[in-house]
Amino acid sequence: MDMNEIYQTIQNMDLFNIGNAFSELDKSGHVLTETEIIILAVTAAAGLLLCLLGLKIVRFWGAVLGLAFGFIIGTPAALAAGVDVGIIAGAVVGIILALLSSILYKMAIFVTVFITASLFSAHLINPQNGILLGICLAIGLVAAVLSVKFAAVLTILATACCGAVIAGPAVYYLLPDTGMDVLVRILLCTLFGAGGVLVQLLLESKKRKKQSLKKAEEIRNEISTENEVERARAAMNDLESTTEAESEIDGESSEKN
Repeated sequence: MDMNEIYQTIQNMDLFNIGNAFSELDKSGHVLTETEIIILAVTAAAGLLLCLLGLKIVRFWGAVLGLAFGFIIGTPAALAAGVDVGIIAGAVVGIILALLSSILYKMAIFVTVFITASLFSAHLINPQNGILLGICLAIGLVAAVLSVKFAAVLTILATACCGAVIAGPAVYYLLPDTGMDVLVRILLCTLFGAGGVLVQLLLESKKRKKQSLKKAEEIRNEISTENEVERARAAMNDLESTTEAESEIDGESSEKN
């Protein structure tokens, strides 16, 4: 595949419309192939993992999403500008985002919230033009900026919602046909989203409880150390007082003799 074919492939990818990613499977009488089943299973697993562990492993998500986003956005931009090494340029952008996200916690939060909020907004809005796509990206950017102050809450909501709309359709296509397409998809997405939020809140609560217990232990140790120092200081003072008293007694005895 040459550079032009790669460019055309990327251009034709509907990255911000999750529903269209499964449009081929909606055709009447379509039977899932082994490859499609594997792809759907992997997609469902990734979506569920994002739902349940979005905040828990946010550095991982920041690195993975940053790498994918940088590559996907950087490549067509470079190719459209007539740069022959567009693929390399896109990869470099993705790698930089991935490295920053894996090292810097706040960067991981920002990248994860921005991409997941943008994808979820696109799923709801279904952008068909640049203006709507820009609105989806703007929503993601606002959420990412707010995540600087409300990191845990926004990361949990963004990852749970995005993971739900990824896993829901994938799981739906793996289930037997029920004849209630829309209802089943909505139900699956709702269950996954609500479950993801609940699980992540429980994990975050457990994490903060451990941090509180650790902090309390450090405070107890600090107080205990201070008490030990005070006791040692008091013992030294008592020893000095006793020594002075004995010296005075010895001095008086010598004078009498």
